Amino acid sequence: MSAADQPTSPPEETKMDIHKPKPFHNWREFLKEYAIIVLGVATALAAEQAVEWWHWRGQVALAREQIADELAWNLSGAIERMRSGSCVEQRLDALALVLDGAAKSGTLPPVGDIGLPKQQSMLDGVWESIVTSQTAPHFPSAQLQSLAATYKLVQTMETVKRQEMEEWKNLYAIVGPGRRLDPGFEITLRQALGRARASNHEVVNISYNLIHVAQGVELPFSRAALARLTESRQRVLTGSKPSLAMPNGFSVCDPIGRVPASYGQAPFSAVPSLTDEAIKTIPDYAAAKR
Repeated sequence: MSAADQPTSPPEETKMDIHKPKPFHNWREFLKEYAIIVLGVATALAAEQAVEWWHWRGQVALAREQIADELAWNLSGAIERMRSGSCVEQRLDALALVLDGAAKSGTLPPVGDIGLPKQQSMLDGVWESIVTSQTAPHFPSAQLQSLAATYKLVQTMETVKRQEMEEWKNLYAIVGPGRRLDPGFEITLRQALGRARASNHEVVNISYNLIHVAQGVELPFSRAALARLTESRQRVLTGSKPSLAMPNGFSVCDPIGRVPASYGQAPFSAVPSLTDEAIKTIPDYAAAKR
């Protein structure tokens, strides 16, 4: 039989070298190995916590910037409302005198456009989104409480201003060329006057509290936000030209406007005359996509 015909023996199997943990010979070796494991786990957890801490630190910083911009808008409205509160009071005094005279004569005199307290919506969308997210719990506790108190005032002020707007709509029934004053109409106007005056007092008071509570929040106001606040403190309250962006402005600080030809007037009387020109400025959103 040739060597090629001889059967070959199967190759020897390579034995896998399985590392077996060395048995501990004493407690010292065991404790050493245990300490190494514990230290490794602790280091990994600490690193994970450090990454998470850094992440939330960035999220809180971003949220504070967004809140600062939103709150600057609200504070500018509060500042302007405080400054124009005496204009509102004087206008209501003037309307009360008109109504007193009409009650004696039985006839309302011609009354022009009476204006309106400056209308500016109070915003809380950023704050609400942060509260409902996972970011809020990572704020410092004291700052979170201060922000909650600040935005409580913002929300209360928005509610009162909406009520006030309804009261001034009722007051606009006095605007017109002159007519007989019947007892029911007089009662309606006097109720509207009283409620409008109460709302003005409340809004001014809330504005004061909002400004001072927000001062303690310590937010990073941007240059644009600070410029807005400075402008609100220095803005001239008379002679403002109406626009669709600010159709009423501080008209309540200006003299009563021209007498209309008929009754049935409403606030924002400049809007109809501004609309045609404003329509020309409507952007072509479809063109931007092409």
